[in-house]
Amino acid sequence: METTTILRGLAVLLLGLAGACADAAPREPNVVVVTLDGVRVQEIFGGMDAEIARAAGEEGEDAGQFDRYRGDSAAQRRERLMPFFWGTLMREHGWIAGNAALGSRVQLGNRMRFSYPGYAELLTGVPRDDSVTSNAAIQSPYPTVLEFVREQLRLPRARVAAFGSWDRFIGIPEHTRGSITVNAGFMPFVDSDPGIQRLDAIQAQARTWRHERFDAFTAAFALRYLERERPRLLYVGLGDTDEWAHAGRYIDTLEGLALADRFLQALWQWLQSQPDYRDNTVLVIATDHGRGRTVRDWSDHGPRVEGAQDVWLAMAGPGQARRGELRQAPELRQGQIAASIAALFGLDFRRMEPKAGAPVQETLRRP
Repeated sequence: METTTILRGLAVLLLGLAGACADAAPREPNVVVVTLDGVRVQEIFGGMDAEIARAAGEEGEDAGQFDRYRGDSAAQRRERLMPFFWGTLMREHGWIAGNAALGSRVQLGNRMRFSYPGYAELLTGVPRDDSVTSNAAIQSPYPTVLEFVREQLRLPRARVAAFGSWDRFIGIPEHTRGSITVNAGFMPFVDSDPGIQRLDAIQAQARTWRHERFDAFTAAFALRYLERERPRLLYVGLGDTDEWAHAGRYIDTLEGLALADRFLQALWQWLQSQPDYRDNTVLVIATDHGRGRTVRDWSDHGPRVEGAQDVWLAMAGPGQARRGELRQAPELRQGQIAASIAALFGLDFRRMEPKAGAPVQETLRRP
């Protein structure tokens, strides 16, 4: 056999071995965090609250609109409200904690029980009652897990991003302005896609609230950014549910939650359609605070509202060994989410913030 033929054969063999090794090599993990502002455990685990719907329907105008969310059991009602979350995501891909009826609780550590303190605890790992005591438009007083992941992995700024409906998300996700990509409130979103350009042009005109754009805009911009920039860590803060609840509009609160479910479906399906995200991306879903437990105070929250400290946490994707609702589980804290996000990248957030809550153990499991 000629030397040239032997060398060619060796080259083909080595290329094949290299390809096999490349296929076997683990891909870099990604994380997408979605928060649904002020969503009660009652709706997440029980769907529509019949008592609140009855009280809201007494006015007559919205009575028939509640019918689509009715059901004979909590499981049926919640799946009608969030069919993708309960019918696919939690059934096939992940777990959720916070249903006290099953012996699972997730609690706020902060005593404020409203939005900025909740997000500060979620993203910095520690209740910040000494420095975050209002919803004022301030830059985060402390570095966040978003900044920590970017710094530790030495990622370009575009690869860690935060999109929020509430304009306070201009400051919430980062301690050092410009350390990550941020788009929130009515900030322009520049893109070459004509449809996105039209949405950007009308977002500030289609406003109902002074400080918050509709989630439909935030969802569209975040999905487009995901497609365009391929971030390793993306945070999306939706807010319709909180705004409608404050207005006492229960049917619109439910519709806001149903819209969030459709966003989660579109997000998950897109992630699973992409080779660089499929089966190596964990979806973390949480809320910033709860609300009152009764017809009288369901729309309220704050330090004096019982029930506002009750929150929930869900995760779906690779490494999440459990499915559905956690039962008889150790109590979790909001402050554990930051370290849990870092742990999904193999990082120890408590090296930067020793007081942060420990990672949720479910996040440390691998297939």
